[in-house]
Amino acid sequence: MDHLVYISFGEGRHVDEVRFSVQTAARHLGAPRGDWRIDVWTDSPQAWKDLPVEVVEVAPEQVDTWMGPHRYVWRSKIEVLRAALERSGGGRCLYVDGDTWWRRSPTVVFDRIGPGRSVMHLREGRPPAPEVAALDHVLQRYQPVDTSGRPWVFPADRDSWNAGVIGLDPADAAVCADVALLTDQLLEHGFGDHSHTSEQLAFAVGLAARTSVAEARDAVVHYWPTEMRAPFSAALAGARSADGVPAGELFDRLWAQRPRVTAERAAKDAAKRLLRRVGVRR
Repeated sequence: MDHLVYISFGEGRHVDEVRFSVQTAARHLGAPRGDWRIDVWTDSPQAWKDLPVEVVEVAPEQVDTWMGPHRYVWRSKIEVLRAALERSGGGRCLYVDGDTWWRRSPTVVFDRIGPGRSVMHLREGRPPAPEVAALDHVLQRYQPVDTSGRPWVFPADRDSWNAGVIGLDPADAAVCADVALLTDQLLEHGFGDHSHTSEQLAFAVGLAARTSVAEARDAVVHYWPTEMRAPFSAALAGARSADGVPAGELFDRLWAQRPRVTAERAAKDAAKRLLRRVGVRR
């Protein structure tokens, strides 16, 4: 059994986003090919009883521990992925951010995961300037090492990856410990003063060193840009306050308003990735 993994800790707009993403994934449950389920790791289990998910309850104290010494919220997704792999019974695990929706079945992404084969959302090309400055700031002061004490190598031609989707096989679960340690070292030595992407960099470097990484963007849309996310947040809030409307009808309304990349945005993103792949950082 493979596991599609979501996180919902605390309150806020992310809860509505996770619910919508889960519903877009659930449309593909029971389809031919693939044996997978949806797991929601949460400190509010009652909020998920109406959806076709397996709830994994997490105590608030555990969430605090997972955020690490620097109280970095995104560190918890490293630890949830590690814990999910441990309890998967040999199944592959695919972590997905809440601000996503599925255009194809998760099965097609699970098929890209195996021993030595991992998944992230998309290859963004050469690292952006803030990430380069943040890493330079760290390396001038400290040499990060992995859990075996070996120095990490950060090639000049390395790629930056979006970490809205991360998929791993249990055979590569040890990568999570390396990613968590690298994230902690980056934060300890000032990476966060220049960039908020420490766990994303750690996943990109760690997975590239230990596995072959594939993209998932053809199957799942990650709508983190503000111009896409803000309007949909308003639609989600409106749906939540619509009393007496059947759940199926609410979902249909939201599906019609789901964030989609405009042709202009797609062209700009493609041009940016191309420039960054040839070494132009913006």
